[in-house]
Amino acid sequence: MSIIPWRQRRQLFYFGIFAAVVLVIFGGLVWYLWPEPTCFDGRKNGGEDGIDCGGQCTPCLGKIKDISQIWVRFFKNKEGFYDAAALVDNSNLTAALSVLKYRFKLYDANNLTIAVREGQTFINPGEQQIIFESNIATGPRFPRYVYIEFDSAKDWQYLKKEKSFLSVAQKAFINFPFPRFSAEIRNDSMFDVKNVLATGVLYDETDNAIGVAFTKIDFIKAEASQWANFTWPQPFDKEPASTEVFVTTDLTKNNK
Repeated sequence: MSIIPWRQRRQLFYFGIFAAVVLVIFGGLVWYLWPEPTCFDGRKNGGEDGIDCGGQCTPCLGKIKDISQIWVRFFKNKEGFYDAAALVDNSNLTAALSVLKYRFKLYDANNLTIAVREGQTFINPGEQQIIFESNIATGPRFPRYVYIEFDSAKDWQYLKKEKSFLSVAQKAFINFPFPRFSAEIRNDSMFDVKNVLATGVLYDETDNAIGVAFTKIDFIKAEASQWANFTWPQPFDKEPASTEVFVTTDLTKNNK
């Protein structure tokens, strides 16, 4: 059994003290210089339940459901031009999109593409919404089918859905000499609302959409109302059996 000389033991002792001091200093520097956890650092830290969510940050979104289609239709506007509309549903009660990119595709009877129209919109949580595009040029060909596609949505954000503060107070429709559908849109909140989007839909007796029109209201004062007016170029063969107005504003932006 070898015995370490006293001089070597003393050197090892001093080296151990030196190494411990270096470790303490290095650890202190790391602790001092390490950035404080934030809700935007792309890491799961600071008591978060997920990356930048939960804990001191906004709640985590959980499993996101895809945007679903309730119906999609096209409507003749004039020769060679058609409107397209889709009623979509976001069943996520606390998840919203500031940008949702979409495209309408119109096909003829031979299932050949005759027109494509791209666009983008926002999607509020727990809300049904009309997506509408007008004057889609088809040339001399006639559409038979229409579909809507969505780009993969990745930038979902947490947004708690409050009770809707926009409501429809009253509606009126006339068919002659040209169709006109009017609706009083009321702002029931305590603050002014900007950029209100309103879409009027006419239905037949089987609840199929026979006409869709869109308008934008720039400003509605708190606890006040504005009229939204929707028109079509030609009278309908039959008056609609029912009407509906979808009204919304982008909740992902500061509306106050």
